[in-house]
Amino acid sequence: MSAREEAQRFLDQLRALNQTVAPEEILRAHPQVVKDVVDRVLRESLTPEQAQDPQVRAQVEQTAARTVQNMDDVLSEILTKQQDNIEKTAAARIEGLDLGSRRPLIGHLRTGQLNAVSMRVPGRSGAYLVLFEDQMSSFASELSQAVAWAIPHGPTDANGNMEFKMSVRDVTERIEADPEVADRFADVVVTYAVTGSLYQVRRGHMMPPGYLNLAAMLNTSLEYFILGHEYAHILLGHLDTTAARKGVLPVTEAEVLAYSWKQELDADWLGMVLSVNAHVEHGVGDIDIGFSGIGLFFDALDVMDRAVALLKTGDENARQLGSHPPCDMRKQRLRDFLPQLGGDGPANAKRVQTALGLAEVQGEIIHLLWERTRPTLLDLRRRGVPAARTWQTIPKETGDEPAPAPPSTPAPKQARRRWRWGRSG
Repeated sequence: MSAREEAQRFLDQLRALNQTVAPEEILRAHPQVVKDVVDRVLRESLTPEQAQDPQVRAQVEQTAARTVQNMDDVLSEILTKQQDNIEKTAAARIEGLDLGSRRPLIGHLRTGQLNAVSMRVPGRSGAYLVLFEDQMSSFASELSQAVAWAIPHGPTDANGNMEFKMSVRDVTERIEADPEVADRFADVVVTYAVTGSLYQVRRGHMMPPGYLNLAAMLNTSLEYFILGHEYAHILLGHLDTTAARKGVLPVTEAEVLAYSWKQELDADWLGMVLSVNAHVEHGVGDIDIGFSGIGLFFDALDVMDRAVALLKTGDENARQLGSHPPCDMRKQRLRDFLPQLGGDGPANAKRVQTALGLAEVQGEIIHLLWERTRPTLLDLRRRGVPAARTWQTIPKETGDEPAPAPPSTPAPKQARRRWRWGRSG
């Protein structure tokens, strides 16, 4: 049996032991429902020019068609494509890269966490699993749409393009003027915290014209970072030097790798290199959106830490979803490292400043929306509404473990060029 086959068999066993997915979550949609979704998106969420573009319509139809697939099909399709792109990005920068048995099988499971978990496959194959929370893709999509919707824009030009107003003042005014922006965010966060699923999120929210592309780019960059971070653990040699522990997954006997803070922080910087480059090289967007998606992942993790902790304890700082360094620390380290990744020259310096500015705006959006969501969660706790039983929390890690300095040289020994963004050719 090959390493991949052994990994797949182990993943199937984990899923069989972890029966937490409600049957209604994998029901197949009627084709007419898919057609209605396509028609509504084209009518309400795109400009007339975009709706008439055959390529745009094809993308919308492809996305809607996924609703007739079950969860396994949807997530497998997304993760396989992103895994291939991350590996292409790494191979273009590392001489003779050959992952061999270290190439992980990427799967999904109701983990009760937002950050992916890694685990060795029992046996002699040396295979590894990287497991995403099975609601993470939906949560990332919903959250990206909520953030994009909070950004105002100017008039649409003759070609149907619009210029977004990317300043803290503009987004603050937008959120204060339109309560539906905060309502959308609260609906997603509260539903996820209370039920552990996004199946019951209200579907009446439709993106205003012009916002779908921005939301999709944020979503993709967030997912690339999660995958890039896990590949960074492999490239940095963490898999063979890390102890495993039980009690992290709902499958109590399963052991996952328990990375140290230093390993997590080191994987952040290399994960950023991989994800930003993959984001650029595979036609998703430039570094500003790529970097904002990274910040959005940490903000998503922080928000759900707080939401679940509020429901469980009444104190948003009491507990967190799994072990990880403080999100603010991780974001600041990557902000500090970004100029090194960009290289010299005024053009790169400008790109860095644009990326940092957009990341600041994105972080402020999350802060403003969370402040408007907190009272709803506190009210639910007062009424005795608990967090979903699937959430796996631990006491909040306080920061007693010192953070190592960012590495002075971002490339492993076998890298043949600088780990900067941009096309590898």
